[in-house]
Amino acid sequence: MNQTRLHINLGDQRTTITVDTILSVMMAVKLGKAPDDRAAVREWLQARLPDKVGTGKGIGKRTSQQARQLLIEAVADTKLSAAWDDYVIG
Repeated sequence: MNQTRLHINLGDQRTTITVDTILSVMMAVKLGKAPDDRAAVREWLQARLPDKVGTGKGIGKRTSQQARQLLIEAVADTKLSAAWDDYVIG
């Protein structure tokens, strides 16, 4: 599976994350952008990822996994998202 690399700032640290290209394409389309608009996806992740993983020193571990989770949750339709929430919450 193809991967897309994006650069994200976490506080004063810059890190590179890797996400599946299909997730990046689907998110760009959901944002109303061209499928290959990586900048829009990066900006979307930049606005959300620091809150999810933190910005302190030593942050950055598992950042790609957290980015993938955010993208999957964003592109999933509401029925699937509701079913996931029910499963997680119990």
